[in-house]
Amino acid sequence: MTELVLVEGVSDVQLISYYLQNVYGWKHEKSNILGIFQLDEHEHIENLSKNENQLILCGVGGNGKFAYFVEQHRVNDMIVEKDISSLMVVTDRDESSDVKVTRVINNSLEKISVKAGQWMNNSIEDSFKQQKIISTYLLIIPGNEKGALEKAIIDALNDIPEETDLIQKVVQFIDSLKRELVPELNQTNKANKATVGTFFSVRAPKNAMRSLGIFISKIDWSKSESLKMLFLPFQYLGEGKPIETK
Repeated sequence: MTELVLVEGVSDVQLISYYLQNVYGWKHEKSNILGIFQLDEHEHIENLSKNENQLILCGVGGNGKFAYFVEQHRVNDMIVEKDISSLMVVTDRDESSDVKVTRVINNSLEKISVKAGQWMNNSIEDSFKQQKIISTYLLIIPGNEKGALEKAIIDALNDIPEETDLIQKVVQFIDSLKRELVPELNQTNKANKATVGTFFSVRAPKNAMRSLGIFISKIDWSKSESLKMLFLPFQYLGEGKPIETK
């Protein structure tokens, strides 16, 4: 079973890869059976395995890059030609509605479609005109409010007892800067990015200039109930899916 997961950027790949390995038992691999590899410095590909299953976790290069990634990597052709059992898409809600986010993703897909918050089966013909089933899922982050991955990270840090005090103080600090010094922080997504960046820099000052992935690996994300609930759909990767048939 080969499963494909498309996410926005490097930070998403790093956090989700950590979670899949440390919570759901996936293991890192050097290569993938589909031959998907990074085409530029903005993309990020990680390959995971569990039992006989392979999972290819693709950072597409940022918000708005899903259609470009699908086209450049011939994902629509792979869905028909290759033995792919599922496609999962993880994207930020930002300021959009679920309906708009879903429409944008589905516009990049040809033979299959995704639905927010639900596994579903898509019946298609393969390259030999035989019927096959592709399971799909659209996970929009954060769960029930506007924002992006950084908001989910802040909520998760609030859940973890040894991180709670620091993240709350950092939130207060960023809030104090909004009024006069940095008006740009009145934009929610930018304030959340600043909060996450400041938290990790203060928590591990010697690594302050290093990538987010260094920090992510140092947090026990399994202790966060909010992240556990948000990432529940990942438990079905490599397993049978709770399906609504299309």
